[in-house]
Formats: sequence, structure tokens, C-alpha cells
Amino acid sequence: MKQQTSNVEVEKVEKKGEWKLFIFLTVFLFPILATVSVFGYGFIMWMSNILFGLPTH
Repeated sequence: MKQQTSNVEVEKVEKKGEWKLFIFLTVFLFPILATVSVFGYGFIMWMSNILFGLPTH
């Protein structure tokens, strides 16, 4: 019976860890990655315009 109790406790700990990971990904990691990628693209476009000039028709 003790083995079954420890399995339930392990599942609770795993679910708690999954929720913490989900919140970390959705609140912190994905917004940070999106912001960095947009700024990175803008920086690349800015530097290419400085080095090669504005695009022409």
C-alpha cells in the first residue's frame, strides 16, 4: 500500500512541475524569444540599409 501512496505523490509533484514549466514558457520564454527575434530582424534590416543603401524599385 505504501508503494501506491508514493506513486500518487510522485504524480502530484510531476503535475506541479508541468504547470510551472507551462507558465514559464507562456509568460517568460515565448514573449522574450518573440521580442528578440523581431528586434534582431529589425537590426539586420537597419544594418543592411546602412551598408547597401535603400532598396530601389
